[in-house]
Amino acid sequence: MIIVGGGVIGSSIAYRLASGGLSVGVIARDSVGSNASGYALGLLNPTSETGNIESLNHQSFTMHQEILGLVQEESGVDVQARAMPHIELALEQSEIAALMKEHDRIAAFSNFTCEWIRPDEIKRLDSRITQEVYGGLLVDKVIAIDSYSFTLATAKAAESKGVEYLLGEAATEILYDHDRAIGVVVGVDRIHSDAVVLAMGPWSGVASLWVDIDIPVAPQKGEILRLEKVDPRLEFHVHGFTLGSSCSILQKADGTVWLAATVEDDTGFDVALSEEARKSLSLRGTRMMPFLQSHRVSLQTACMRPVTPDGDPILGKVPGKEGLFIASGTGGQGILLAPVVGSSMADLISTGKSDIDIMQFGMERFSVT
Repeated sequence: MIIVGGGVIGSSIAYRLASGGLSVGVIARDSVGSNASGYALGLLNPTSETGNIESLNHQSFTMHQEILGLVQEESGVDVQARAMPHIELALEQSEIAALMKEHDRIAAFSNFTCEWIRPDEIKRLDSRITQEVYGGLLVDKVIAIDSYSFTLATAKAAESKGVEYLLGEAATEILYDHDRAIGVVVGVDRIHSDAVVLAMGPWSGVASLWVDIDIPVAPQKGEILRLEKVDPRLEFHVHGFTLGSSCSILQKADGTVWLAATVEDDTGFDVALSEEARKSLSLRGTRMMPFLQSHRVSLQTACMRPVTPDGDPILGKVPGKEGLFIASGTGGQGILLAPVVGSSMADLISTGKSDIDIMQFGMERFSVT
C-alpha cells in the first residue's frame, strides 16, 4: 500500500494498515508534522461540533483514550496529554439561551458531564477569567495533547510495525492499469502498489489532475499565538466568542499558553505571519482573561487546514477508480479525527468495508465532473 501524505491522517492510516500485517509505504513532500499536523492546537473536544461529523468526533475521542498510551509506548514519544475541564463562556447576555441548549445536548453524552455555572462560580474556579461574563458551561473532561508529538508518535509507531517513510519527495502522478491505481511516480521512479491512498491535506486539490475528478479541498489559513508560561497553571480550557470570532485559551504541558486560532479563507498557500492576526488573537484572549495582557508572545505560527465546501471530510474510494482512496478535508479537527479516520480507512482498504459508517463522507456527494 502507498499513502501519499505523511501528516497525522496519512500516518494514522499507515499505522492501522501495518497493525493488520500489511506492507505500507508513506510518501511525503515534507518532514513528519511540519504542516498543520504539527501546529494544530491539539484539543480533543468532541462536544464542540454538531452535524454529520458529531458521531465520528465522539468515536475518535474514545479511540484516543484507548490508544494514546499504546502509541506512546510503541514510539517512545510523549504526546504530553493533559485531561482537563472545558469552560465555554457567555461573554454576552444574548449567548445564554444558545448555551443552555448546548448544555442539554452535551449533558446527554454518557462520557461527559455538563453544568451551567454562574459568574461567581466561574470566579471561584479561576479568578483570572474576566468578570465581564454572564455565566458559562463547565464540561468535564476534554484532553489536550501536543499535535506535533502525537503526529510524530503515530509515525514512529507505524515505523515500528514496518511502515517505510520516504520524506522530502513528492508524488507527481498516479500509475494506472486501465482505471485501477497500481502505484505512483516519484521523481524518475515508478513505485508500484496494490492500492494508493491520497492523504495530502490542503494539497489534495493538486491530485485532481491525477484522477480526472475535481477534489474540492482548499487550504484555509490559521494562526496561533503562544505566550510565555503562566503560574499558577491554568487548569481549564477556556473558550468563548468575542470580537466577531472564537478564541481558545489553553496551557500546554510545557507551560506555554496558546491563543487559537484565526480562520482565513481564499489565501492560497500563504503562511506568512500577520500583524492583524497577532492583534486579533491578543485582543480576544485578553477579553477572556485580562491578565494575559502582561504576558509576552513567545511564538506565532501559521498553517493551512484542508477544508471542503460543506465543512465535512472526504473519506472513502475515489469514484471511477479501483484501488484508489482519499482521506482529506478534516479542517481544524485532523488531530481529533485521526484515530477514527485511520481505523475506518484501513478497514475499507484492506477488506472493502468498515464497521464505522463513513458512507456519507464520500466524494460522491459533490458534483463529479
